[in-house]
Amino acid sequence: MRRGQALTTVTLGSLALAGQPAGAWAQGAPEKLQVAGTTTEDMTNLWYAIKTGAFTRAGLDVELMPMSSGAVVTNAVITGTYPMGKTSTLVVFAAHLRGIPIVIVAPELLNQPKSPFAMLQVAPDSPIKTGADLNGKTIAVTALNDLNTLATRAWVDKHGGDWKSLKWVEVPNSVTEEAIAQHRVDAGILQSPQLDASLKAGTTKSLGDAWSAITPNFMVGVYIARVDWATAHADTLRKFLRAYVPATKYVNTHLPETVSYAADLTKIEPAVMATMRRSENATELSAAALQATIDAGVKYGTLPQAFSAQDILWRG
Repeated sequence: MRRGQALTTVTLGSLALAGQPAGAWAQGAPEKLQVAGTTTEDMTNLWYAIKTGAFTRAGLDVELMPMSSGAVVTNAVITGTYPMGKTSTLVVFAAHLRGIPIVIVAPELLNQPKSPFAMLQVAPDSPIKTGADLNGKTIAVTALNDLNTLATRAWVDKHGGDWKSLKWVEVPNSVTEEAIAQHRVDAGILQSPQLDASLKAGTTKSLGDAWSAITPNFMVGVYIARVDWATAHADTLRKFLRAYVPATKYVNTHLPETVSYAADLTKIEPAVMATMRRSENATELSAAALQATIDAGVKYGTLPQAFSAQDILWRG
């Protein structure tokens, strides 16, 4: 860690072990912990920790509760249906600005320009090539003012277009490819595995890496909890991190070896999963990796005001 990051980064490896004897593992029956999330490839690290018994050795019985979207996950955490959940950062930021008491307790998906996990796609025969070509055009997004809305606005702005002229329509991820290919919308962001399948089939073509238009390196996904729950269950979160961080490090550096876990989680055939682009997850909570999205959200109208990312980091 650079010296300048000392006050803005929570190093989760050391936090997970705070107050614990070296090498100590929980004794007795493991504590039950339900974690909500969408069963997408980026959760392979959590699934790996569950399936290999890493959480059990840390004293937890973690159960993944499948949900349809990050917004649904966030609502489930806010209402107390589940104590923890994985969601997108922009949903968390919007909730924070509405005064909802939730905190980010663990990192998740990173944007990685070297191998983009999501791309702005157009139809194969589309004449659109630049941001200016998208002026006044209709863009598919999962939800208005979501991360893909922000990313598309930023990409259009940085490629010569007028982001304020864009029109938006809500389209589920599962049918965005079809909507683009049939010209019902002019463009939309596809994420892996839909992106990989579409490129292989030639049903869409890539216009650009829209996520990286926000900033090259930022945190896309996070785990959240209510402030009151996190405060009362600090030891539970430390147990979680004790298993989660090493599992994340392993999966990040052993993608071929963890294809079977990713396939089992997503229900995608292992042979297909082996050819897909894989995600990279963070192992520490960096305020800087969150702040860029907050600032971009204010600039491009998806957030009403700025705030410090440190305000929503759980610090144990």
